[in-house]
Amino acid sequence: MLDTLVLLPETGSAGVGVVVRDYVGQIIGALWKNIGSVQSVEMAEAMAARRAVMFAAELCVFRVIIEGGCSRVIAALKGFGRCRTLFGYIIDESKRIGVTLMSCLFQHVRREGHRLAHCLAKKAVLFVDTDVWVESLPEDVENFFHLDLP
Repeated sequence: MLDTLVLLPETGSAGVGVVVRDYVGQIIGALWKNIGSVQSVEMAEAMAARRAVMFAAELCVFRVIIEGGCSRVIAALKGFGRCRTLFGYIIDESKRIGVTLMSCLFQHVRREGHRLAHCLAKKAVLFVDTDVWVESLPEDVENFFHLDLP
């Protein structure tokens, strides 16, 4: 599972893209969500991770690896105890949801590792709401699906 975000500095608006894949790389589900104005990149990254964990639970995917591009947020998600940052309440909520799954791991990846999720996040900032796809993708981003496969 991958999550990513795009932040438009001129508006402060952020978008989240989440892609859920099975063990061979096939799409289980995908979403984009406009999260509006955020205080910081870390806050937006924490919100993206929370949405990814929630999406896994909604899809009944119980063994997940959440990949994100912000090392500070990933470190907080891997940490023990309460998170004492401005985005700590989001981290703590993500961990609470994560423990309801059989396995929920967090790892840092470079943006190039999840181009599809990044493309979805870029589209999210253009829309007001959330769009979800199950076992499919929007046609205009399908080419990114193949670029992310090993």
